[in-house]
Amino acid sequence: MTSNGETIWTSVLMPAINGVVAGEIISRVSDIALIVDASGQISSVSCDPGFVGQDHLAAWRDVRIQATLTVETVPKFEARIARFLEGTGDVLPVELNHRASDGFAELPVKYTFHKVGDGDAILMLGSDLRRTAEMQQQLVAAQMALEADYEAQREHDIRLRVLMESSDVATVFISVPTGQIVSCNSAAEVLLGQSKDALKDAPLANYFEIKGRKDVVDRMVSAATDQSQPPVIAKSAKGSRKLSLNPTLFRGASGQMMLCRITQAGAHNASADQLQYNLSDLFQNGVDSFVFVSESGNIISANDAFLKLAHVTHSQSVVGKSLADFCARGTIDLNVMIENARRSGGMRLYATKITSEHGSESAVEISTTQLNTGADPIYAMVIRDSHRVETVNSQMTKITEVDMNSVAELIGGQSLKDIVAKTTDVVEKMCIETAVQMTSNNRVAAAEMLGLSRQSLYVKLRKYDLISKT
Repeated sequence: MTSNGETIWTSVLMPAINGVVAGEIISRVSDIALIVDASGQISSVSCDPGFVGQDHLAAWRDVRIQATLTVETVPKFEARIARFLEGTGDVLPVELNHRASDGFAELPVKYTFHKVGDGDAILMLGSDLRRTAEMQQQLVAAQMALEADYEAQREHDIRLRVLMESSDVATVFISVPTGQIVSCNSAAEVLLGQSKDALKDAPLANYFEIKGRKDVVDRMVSAATDQSQPPVIAKSAKGSRKLSLNPTLFRGASGQMMLCRITQAGAHNASADQLQYNLSDLFQNGVDSFVFVSESGNIISANDAFLKLAHVTHSQSVVGKSLADFCARGTIDLNVMIENARRSGGMRLYATKITSEHGSESAVEISTTQLNTGADPIYAMVIRDSHRVETVNSQMTKITEVDMNSVAELIGGQSLKDIVAKTTDVVEKMCIETAVQMTSNNRVAAAEMLGLSRQSLYVKLRKYDLISKT
């Protein structure tokens, strides 16, 4: 009896329990009970009466428990029983997997270790973990299904973005309850004169000369509901252009949505449409190469003439790549052209070479024009093959009368070696001045353009007294 009036068992007061009763109690409080010796030899096996697979467990008697375990759990058992026999402290339960055999599935069990008497017998009480394992497998299967759904959703999003960006028609998604733009493509950026970040979550009515949301969204909802109605015509807030709004209603996860395609409307746009058609036809079928690049120099689009020049099979092979990959002097050529176009709006007849996919080089002349298309400028480059022109010029180049007179004045006063040296100096100085001017006094770029080391360029700048001029 304790001070609180509770009755507890002590080693003296606890009544003696015969073996049959003790075995029945053990079989009731655990799913599996094993008595093993220090080596793991099983001397007794009992289980709960409702345990599924009792006949399979009966075959474990007089067998080492290691023979019933899977390979990866044997070391766990041996380490845990060794620690239990040392008696250095409490031994935590261990989860062991019994091997499948004779149509009996693998059996996961959680065991605890207990001393039995004064001998080396050890009582192992086990809890069946098959239900827990099934739940874990179901959770894993659910997680894998969820990941598959996420992957399908990502694939769907990628396809939608590719479809949107491949369309030349300005397209926006609008939330009907709020009238705000949810997303748009690049064509909508150009038409509305704003970046995607600025357009997202902005009211569509802000970009049209119409009062309030009702005159925009509601009119489009009405036009989308009644197919007999014509598209909604509205003036853009920027440029006062008449635009045709072609809406399509659908229900999204968060409510009613609208897909709106925006095109130019009215007879006065016929000439602009014809010009756009002509320019598109020139881009596709022109004999000169046309390339549009971003401010960072990545190719946005290129026509078939450029693909032939670069020996590329498909346009998708060059889109996204840097134009510097096709220039003989790499980023030096690209930086010179973009910097000059950014500073003055354009650059005419820049001579360089285009390197094809197979490593062959073609002499070209490139004209670059900066296009203001919205947030980020785009650079249009017209590339002409100058190989034939250079060949003809090299064959037809003649010394002018002034050059003849200048050279003739040196004859008789100086040796031929001195005359050639001075003529070479003049050409060398002219080339250095031109390279420094084209690279905006970027001497590293000028040295690479001329094929010189930076130290050699500085030596020649001092030689021709060009340090102060640059």
